[in-house]
Amino acid sequence: MKTISAIPFLVSFLVSALFPGFCAADQGIYLTEDLQLLVADSFLEEGEYYRAVTEYKRFGILFPGSPKGEYALFRTGMACFLGDEHGDALRAFQTVSERYPDGYYRIPSGYFAGLSLWKKKDFAGAAEAFEAVVRSAPGSPFAARALAARSLMELDRDDPAAATAALQRFADGFPDHPEIARVREAQALLRQYEDLPQKSELLAGVLSAILPGAGYVYAGRYGDGLTSFLVNALFIAATVTAVRQEWYPAAGIAGGIGLPFYLGNIYGSVNAARKWNRSRRSEMRARIEAVLGDLVDERRLPPEALPDGATSQ
Repeated sequence: MKTISAIPFLVSFLVSALFPGFCAADQGIYLTEDLQLLVADSFLEEGEYYRAVTEYKRFGILFPGSPKGEYALFRTGMACFLGDEHGDALRAFQTVSERYPDGYYRIPSGYFAGLSLWKKKDFAGAAEAFEAVVRSAPGSPFAARALAARSLMELDRDDPAAATAALQRFADGFPDHPEIARVREAQALLRQYEDLPQKSELLAGVLSAILPGAGYVYAGRYGDGLTSFLVNALFIAATVTAVRQEWYPAAGIAGGIGLPFYLGNIYGSVNAARKWNRSRRSEMRARIEAVLGDLVDERRLPPEALPDGATSQ
């Protein structure tokens, strides 16, 4: 992570200008809750996530009974999440929900807990977390975002039917959402995703078994198909010629060397068809993710979810 050497100077300037209660006296320096959060938030906003976590934890130690403890704990989770420490982020968000069951950040914490579980490839846990957000706050912005995130998560595990169902729930529950046009576009792309043409891996293998290289050509790998055909044709011709000339040892050598190339041609054709299918699905998923990206937007909170002028990420 980058080092922002200007942060201490910035904090010192802001302290002197905005926090007259924080001062150097004969007996030492007085540290306020607001100042400690200012330091932590500054590190978070500058991308110094590890330092931000340290400062938020220090806040919890110095001010254990503060009414701003929920905010500090939630921001700890955000710092871990943005720093790709998804396990630590998940624990912080779950602690917010457990410690502050009626708190302001309970719903946002549930949403980001779902994202953290998704990042950890715990698809079942993520789905449960997103559903909990929808049930707990059916009319909130986070409920809409949870459904959009659920759709992308289902697509990530290649379940387009479940992804489509989540987006349909979004459209039914939030028909006036400002991003409803994006949802409609994503629905159309999902229908295309489900109807994507597929190359048969079995057919690719059979074709190459009958005519070496044919399976590659079927999968769109024309250069590999030609190479496979020429190499296998060379060994087959050498083997047949040796047999006709009754050079059986030479025929055995040519056939023994050529057999792995023949089998590899079949396996390679099957793999080429598999890669072709994956490539088409990957391209379509990227298009859907681009359309829904602003709805999920895992790096910041929506403005309406931030109380008391707190800064968004």
